[in-house]
Amino acid sequence: MQALVKNNKGFTTLEVIVVLCIVGIISAISYPTLDNWNKGRKVKSDMLRALGVFDNINSQVQRGLYSFVQVLIVTPGDSGNDKLSIVSRGMSADTLGDKIATDEDFRVSANRCDPNNDDQWDDDGLDSQRPEVSKVELDSSITTDFSGREAICFSKDGRWYSTSDYFEGENSFLLYGTGGFCDDHQNPQDEKAVARGPQCDYRIVWSRFGNIKLEKWNERKIVSEDQTGGWVAQ
Repeated sequence: MQALVKNNKGFTTLEVIVVLCIVGIISAISYPTLDNWNKGRKVKSDMLRALGVFDNINSQVQRGLYSFVQVLIVTPGDSGNDKLSIVSRGMSADTLGDKIATDEDFRVSANRCDPNNDDQWDDDGLDSQRPEVSKVELDSSITTDFSGREAICFSKDGRWYSTSDYFEGENSFLLYGTGGFCDDHQNPQDEKAVARGPQCDYRIVWSRFGNIKLEKWNERKIVSEDQTGGWVAQ
């Protein structure tokens, strides 16, 4: 029994120091990778939240709750807004019928999706508590390539599809994650990051009938024998 007790030794101070050094080295090596992973996960989470606004309001059109809807995009600085916001709005069949019958401006594509016309909607995510419409504020690190208010409008059969001026002739909305490893590719001294290209560039794509999807830029996507870089569905 005494022999067993005598041989029951703990770690020496030197052994503890060596273990702590090894843990510190491993942590220092893995931290940038974990930090990048967390940043990428957060950016994608916000992109999915933005996509959800498009998806949800279009599902209300398909259900018949609304006959005409708008996705409003408000950038920081507009009306005191400090974050990029995505807002959905809905118009009932009765209101749409009245607009078509009595409002000549509404029949003009350039007018009916006016992002500054807050009064024509039956339900507005800016102030309504109804779950069918919503407002999502993205993280301050998420940006886009325009300022102010822009909008996309959908109807069930695509007949009243329209956009604000910025999206005229377009079918995608670009969103960029910034900060941290999202900007590494802009450093010409980091050859690996330059080769990887942007890691946080996304876009939401649609057709006049809805068909919403999220895509991410991939610098390494093979487009042809002599061209790489393209959008990949998420």
